[in-house]
Amino acid sequence: MEMMDRRRMLGALGLAGAAAMMNGRMTMAQETNSVEPLARSKGRLSEGGLELPDFPGLQFRTALPEGLEWFDSAETIGDFDASGMFTEFRRLWLGYAPEDRDRLQVSVHAARIPAERVALASDYARLLARVWGPKNYGIYGDERDFGEVMTGEDESGFDRRTRISVWRRGTDLLILRADTTLEDFETQASALAAMVGSLEFREGIADPIIDGLVAHQIRLPSGAVLDYPLPPHWQAFDQGKAQAAPISAAVWLDRADEGGNSAIGIFGVAVPAGARAADAPLDQIAATMSDLMMENLLPGTEFKRQPVTNYRMKGFRPDTVQAMFLDRLELADRKMGASGFFLVAGDDVAGFSSLTAYPVDAEAMGIMMHANFIDRLVLDALREQVGQSAN
Repeated sequence: MEMMDRRRMLGALGLAGAAAMMNGRMTMAQETNSVEPLARSKGRLSEGGLELPDFPGLQFRTALPEGLEWFDSAETIGDFDASGMFTEFRRLWLGYAPEDRDRLQVSVHAARIPAERVALASDYARLLARVWGPKNYGIYGDERDFGEVMTGEDESGFDRRTRISVWRRGTDLLILRADTTLEDFETQASALAAMVGSLEFREGIADPIIDGLVAHQIRLPSGAVLDYPLPPHWQAFDQGKAQAAPISAAVWLDRADEGGNSAIGIFGVAVPAGARAADAPLDQIAATMSDLMMENLLPGTEFKRQPVTNYRMKGFRPDTVQAMFLDRLELADRKMGASGFFLVAGDDVAGFSSLTAYPVDAEAMGIMMHANFIDRLVLDALREQVGQSAN
């Protein structure tokens, strides 16, 4: 498959004018699951439970570790205010054995989030690990609304491990934090696996964030249609612009972000006649589409692209030609991050290219986290509609 001339791509895209400025990005890396530190298992549910009256949608039951005494421990957490990701964050319960508190301590937190900043559960866990860790000993991020991080400290003379587990239910988060010494970690691992793996919520609830997503469509060059959802505050940059073969494009901006940091483009590129799917230059396509985003959203801005990593995503047929690409964009005054995922789907190459803030601080990380959620929505749509089809 030969790459189109870049000028032809620009003309076909039909995007023009300046839009909101963006500050940069480091997007989500491929999740490498640590089986042992973040193992989950089923255990016998504990009698009773820990009441969360101010968060009825988070009421849960699970196999609580034996030997812990539980204390009502209402405390407002302000460590993450700068991220803009929480409207309320409280520790509600604290469990430990008074005679040996360092062996295992479990804290139950609840948080409320602004819907326009919703993120992946694993990204919430990563944000918390910046303060509660900061080492990375394992991440689980396969699910949109449940995720974990194993973090800790090895340099203070008091080595420890901290397992952070996050569940999103609508605009509320349930967060379990389990702290143990490194020496006690192996003996406590099975109890923590059962506590996380057995957790069940007492009642089903609606998810206003997912229920409020707006359905969109893009017609690919072959005539096939890709449906994908976005939150209502993501609005079209190029609405009404003509589309021309051999490219389809739709670019969306996060209008809830006053800084205008984030954008995502949904693209379809025609596969040349006679081309083999296995020869598709997905890396070149991803870089070119990202360049198009930059030229239309930040016209005249010079930057240098530094590839960070690329990898295949889970959930697609083994024979699907697909890849995720993460790059760092270096501008004169800041860095940006770019992610792009593309796959060969019949007569089209389909995928997305996105830009958002580079996580130099908590605020930028929060912006990046929401953009990752948007990436996930489009990625899931590609999985469901074209990723399982034969190429």
